[in-house]
Amino acid sequence: MARDLMHDIMEQVIEEVVIEEVRNGVPDEKLDERLSQDNISTAYKNLIEKASDDSLETIENIMYEKVLEERTYADIFLARQNQKWCKAFVASDAMYICVLESAELYTDYVNEVYGQDICQLFHALRYIHGRALQIYLEIVCLNKNGFADGAYARWRSLYELSIMSAFIKKYGENVAKAFIKSANTDDRYEWAREADCFKDYNRKYITFSAIQDNCELATKEWKKEYNFVNQLVHASPQGTMYRLGGDTSYSLPVGRTDFGMTISAIQSAISLSQITANFFTIYSHGDSILAMVTFHKWIEKIIEYYKAVENYTNDIKNNQ
Repeated sequence: MARDLMHDIMEQVIEEVVIEEVRNGVPDEKLDERLSQDNISTAYKNLIEKASDDSLETIENIMYEKVLEERTYADIFLARQNQKWCKAFVASDAMYICVLESAELYTDYVNEVYGQDICQLFHALRYIHGRALQIYLEIVCLNKNGFADGAYARWRSLYELSIMSAFIKKYGENVAKAFIKSANTDDRYEWAREADCFKDYNRKYITFSAIQDNCELATKEWKKEYNFVNQLVHASPQGTMYRLGGDTSYSLPVGRTDFGMTISAIQSAISLSQITANFFTIYSHGDSILAMVTFHKWIEKIIEYYKAVENYTNDIKNNQ
């Protein structure tokens, strides 16, 4: 039954006041004055203020009980989530570990062989690669915890890094130097003016879209995915009304979900592999080339494992 407790309390207070005043023989004019809109509004405001203080105290008294109860439900969910997606999550974790270890070996090799002669292109892409690894791990973490939309939204940043990596690799040392130097400015993409493709660019600002248009990595399909995830990240009606983790036509999903992990897991693995390939091919190193090719092949394993869980879940849903 729908209730408005504050409204009910206020009605009860007014009723008690009227009964008491009538019992005391208060004239109607005086009673009307006491029950004026201004007086009732003031009384209601005071009631809300007092009730909020009481609620604050109640929340503080029961917060441990409620939070521990919620954490128990979360632990149960996480156990089921890991059971359901176990092999897929392990494949994603393995990708992270292998890429990180290979990057460390590659960096050690370059430092030892080239020393002070290391180019700025290497430094720029190394920073990008490090950030990409961090974001990839965040995506895996979000998926493990049941936040499919958050994981996919985080892929947006990883995709942007893949574009930056490919663009800088394509246009070379001067662009890399400008990119690094811009870290200490408020500029976002002005460093890209060092690229030949922007020498005659007359617009006031260079946008990510302009950089993307000058990067072969940004295919029609990837642009479509990027535009879609932009809707998810921003306060768009599409991102608000539709979720990866559940059907919003019957209920409004809030919290964790055990569905929708596939798209961000696969696309983040691809983006990380692309960024790794750009980084590992600055200097020739056979072991890193081997690792790079292996990562490309490992993506197929990741796709296989995630698709298997998704297909199994869909089969169960269709047979219900």
